[in-house]
Amino acid sequence: MISSLKSFLTFSVLAAGLFLSVGCSTLDSRTQKLSLGMTKEQSVSLLGKNYKTVGARETADARKAEVIRYDDAKYGELLLYFRDGKLVQWGDIRILDNMPETFH
Repeated sequence: MISSLKSFLTFSVLAAGLFLSVGCSTLDSRTQKLSLGMTKEQSVSLLGKNYKTVGARETADARKAEVIRYDDAKYGELLLYFRDGKLVQWGDIRILDNMPETFH
């Protein structure tokens, strides 16, 4: 009985530690793991489900576009843009507004 109680306590401490370490990672540190071409599901799995869909449309050539937003007290606003379910850009709106369309 004492052995099973010890095992339960050990498991509880490890589970709490894992939960806290995942919960403490900042939005900024998690965005470093994003990459172009990720699916929306992969992106949400990485960043969490606490986002808002702030835009969606179907383009003239029947492609689907969607924008989701994460709000973080420390990091600010993070926008993710998906085309046909794939991540095509992300970032702070101020940075994206000043990013050139093409790089030479």
